[in-house]
Amino acid sequence: MDAIIANANDNNIEIEDFEKTAHGVDVDRIPPPTTIRRNWETMKEKWSTREANGSLGDLGTFLPLLMGLSMTQGLDLGTTLIFTGAYNVVTGFLFGIPMPLQPMKTIAAVALSEKPLSLNEVIAAGIFVSICVFIAGTTGMIDRFNRVTPVATISGMQLGLGLSLAKKGYTLAAYTSNSMENLRPWFKRDGLVLAIMSGLIVLWTSAPKPPNVTSTTNKKRGLPRVPAALVLVILGFILALSVPNATKSLKFGPSTPKLLKLTWEEAKTGIVRAGIPQLPLTTLNSVISVCAVSRELFPNHPAKPRDVATSVGLMNLMSCWFGAMPSCHGAGGLAAHFHFGARTGGAVCFLGAWKILLGILFGSSLLELLANFPEPVLGVMLFAASCELMATGLRGSPKQATAASEKFVLLVTASVTVAAKSTWIGFLFGLSTHVLLLVRARVEDWMNDRITCGEDVNASVNDG
Repeated sequence: MDAIIANANDNNIEIEDFEKTAHGVDVDRIPPPTTIRRNWETMKEKWSTREANGSLGDLGTFLPLLMGLSMTQGLDLGTTLIFTGAYNVVTGFLFGIPMPLQPMKTIAAVALSEKPLSLNEVIAAGIFVSICVFIAGTTGMIDRFNRVTPVATISGMQLGLGLSLAKKGYTLAAYTSNSMENLRPWFKRDGLVLAIMSGLIVLWTSAPKPPNVTSTTNKKRGLPRVPAALVLVILGFILALSVPNATKSLKFGPSTPKLLKLTWEEAKTGIVRAGIPQLPLTTLNSVISVCAVSRELFPNHPAKPRDVATSVGLMNLMSCWFGAMPSCHGAGGLAAHFHFGARTGGAVCFLGAWKILLGILFGSSLLELLANFPEPVLGVMLFAASCELMATGLRGSPKQATAASEKFVLLVTASVTVAAKSTWIGFLFGLSTHVLLLVRARVEDWMNDRITCGEDVNASVNDG
């Protein structure tokens, strides 16, 4: 089995033959209920506080963008919580790993920019991306694209995206705005002291141990494992509830979903300004890269590009029409769940159940309470998750990119991704570098062959 995995990884192909059970039965031929039942048994067997802790690892990305779209574009928070919670549960059972659910970041960024989009334009952009990705998944185009994508560019995207997310996490934790002009005050409710305490909690509980630390006795005893994400989220909600009149706006009952009606002008604006820029990011980070991360973190249960693409398409085509936030999967989110302890689909099922419960009990009235959640806590969690994503990119590279040229491609991809603030541009530069180095190698081989042939001819003439 290990040989099959290694051979598939070295050739950067989709691991089709790997998906077999211990009895040699091809999973593709197993009826879905059998796969779901097997994942359910695994979730029950491995459930622990680590899974609950890991379920919260991606809140550093999810909450800020959800709050921004809800407060400025009028996104239906209650409906989004119910739909995304339901998809968390479904993907947890279907994939069997903590497959994340994140906002479509480019669409959110354009919507929250100085020239914002309306809610209908945001939804139009999400539907456009979902249709394209769904078609790519159901037709198998995404699998062919995955096979020809160089491994070094995927690892480079993970490293570059991790660096970008680390900067965002640091900014959110230490500064009052994205411009990084004013540091947070030290001793306020959301001040620097809280950020430092949160960071120390994460470092103490989640950072790897130095290799030179050895025990003076034969018995190795570790410190009690503290669920850092759970502690930080509980601390954050306590601080949010400490704000005067924090619960005044809470009302029992879910939001009433409303079917949106799009005009052609809204659709055109949303697609041109946000949908087209989002499409490459969804294809690369939400499908190709997340599958690569799943192979690295969950070699016994990797996600397939076709399944992930189809999942992204279906969930948005069903929910966006009701005003829910356009969502996708993501490499950073998967690394975040893993970093904080998630190892099965039970983690995202747990998260999804809480989303559904909160959405049904309080609906959109939760907005004011969530808006008071301290940003330093979210920033520290985002920073920790980005470190896991960078480590995943670096772990994947030595196995598949041992040559110096491939490592150079990785670094070019990562550097341009950070500098251009675009995964798509980083991918293009990395792919171009990869092709250029391949062409140079072929030309050098051809020239060496010509020289060798010439030397052989001269030797034959001299011998004659």
